[in-house]
Amino acid sequence: MDAPPDPDDLHALITLVRHGQTTANLEGVWHGSTNTSLTAHGRRQAEAVGAHIRAHLAPVAHIYSSPLDRAHHTALAIAGPLGLEPTLEDDLVEYDLGTWEGLSFRTLWEDKKLFDNIKIDPGFRPHGGEAPKQVGDRVAGALTRISRRHPGQRVVVVTHGGALSIALGILLDDDYRKWERMMKNCAISELSLATPARLLSFNRIDHLPTEDPPSQTR
Repeated sequence: MDAPPDPDDLHALITLVRHGQTTANLEGVWHGSTNTSLTAHGRRQAEAVGAHIRAHLAPVAHIYSSPLDRAHHTALAIAGPLGLEPTLEDDLVEYDLGTWEGLSFRTLWEDKKLFDNIKIDPGFRPHGGEAPKQVGDRVAGALTRISRRHPGQRVVVVTHGGALSIALGILLDDDYRKWERMMKNCAISELSLATPARLLSFNRIDHLPTEDPPSQTR
């Protein structure tokens, strides 16, 4: 009787990359669905992560990206050295806060009580925005589809800090509220969605330039 297939051969090895630095990151404001460009340092970060992936993580079968410029331009910097073209995936976009877009993290935390509310209510939705469960389900769904599309291969996925944290909570802990870690700009993590899902590495930044202070916001 043939041995059962290795579960890892039925799924991709997903290299997760958060986009490079933006002005919103520096200013401490929320740009979820807002289309923000990379700063000069963000472009350097994107080039550095692209060079690192080409030197140490190739071959890469495919690259997927959120269509927002900060993620797409990061993905292009990764794709160029590999001779690939990113596929834009709408379900990888950042958490949309509707009319609360552009507010500072301090205002969202202290005045709007956003982070308290989303811990209590998975359906909490800012005016015109998304609920955290909705965000997690769409990003986790996109990662699952991508994983199944490329069995036994490495793929790169470029997305956003907030949405990715929610999705990892769902994929790894079955509850987005249990996950409170945030990837830094152009950090690398590796994810396997074979059963059980495993985070093989998280928030690696040793490949990044250090002339500017690292960002901690989305």
